[in-house]
Amino acid sequence: MTTRYLIVADPLERLNPVFDLGVCVSVELLARGIAVDYLDLYASDAARPIADYLAALPVRQVLDADPAAAEFWRLGEVRPASITDYQVVLHRTDPPVDERFIRYARHFESAPAAVLQVNRPPATYQLSEHTVHLRYPEYAAPTTVATSLGELVAAVRAQPGEAVCKPKNTYCGIGIDFVPRDAPEDRLRRFYDEWGPEVIVQPFLEAIQESGDLRILTIGQRVLGSVLRVPAAGSRLANLHQGATAAALAPTERQLEACRVVAADLNPLGLYLLGLDFIGEHLTEVNITSPTTIVQINRVNGIRADRDLVDELEGMWRELAAGG
Repeated sequence: MTTRYLIVADPLERLNPVFDLGVCVSVELLARGIAVDYLDLYASDAARPIADYLAALPVRQVLDADPAAAEFWRLGEVRPASITDYQVVLHRTDPPVDERFIRYARHFESAPAAVLQVNRPPATYQLSEHTVHLRYPEYAAPTTVATSLGELVAAVRAQPGEAVCKPKNTYCGIGIDFVPRDAPEDRLRRFYDEWGPEVIVQPFLEAIQESGDLRILTIGQRVLGSVLRVPAAGSRLANLHQGATAAALAPTERQLEACRVVAADLNPLGLYLLGLDFIGEHLTEVNITSPTTIVQINRVNGIRADRDLVDELEGMWRELAAGG
């Protein structure tokens, strides 16, 4: 039997090999002689019956991968494939986790249990990356989920200093606003009108300016590596897509303890690949739909976390196949 992986991702034009985990991992898979196919998540008709959908996925074989090339994937022609042709399905789609995303992701809930899905729905859309950290109050940054303008105003006024307001359903720093505690209500109304009905309010943590935002990437109970995102001069956004730079920083023991606790809780839900974000010792987010930074982790630490990830995936699906 030929080992075969399926990378379910965004349309090609939306993939950025500078950040994309799927592109990075495909290089290592092909080097090991493992077959890799790509599926544009939105290429099929979501209205098709689930059994038909999973039996005829419009995939393309990844013939070659080079993240540095303009054509980072050289792909074969579209062909139908069954979900059962694969040992591992690697889901890699950017938020927002909206109704469209959910319509497509739901099909994969019916995939056979013998197919390892990383990460597996429905947990990928039932949990929010911006609020799942609240399951771990001993590590989490103070966070309020405001579901009305009144709650947003009250949450901002309750902060010890400046507030950080962010949409619940975006990524890469999109929509984040730094708001004085006494900001005019009109300003908060504009933010809520644009980003409601649920928005996140957290205190501004000074550690973001002192030491940046640390991403720790884990697979199962294994830490693959970490990277510090340092805001650009004049900015307080620690997102690489927003101009932040990557640097090396070893996690603290408390941060690693939090990783172990979170993984032990989320892995049984099918959330194996996690990107945990820390500002200082505070856990601020847990990325579950599209944890990135493996490219930057490799670069700043001089390691090959993609090899470690494939090692873990290979062990996981073989254990699953053996009935483990």
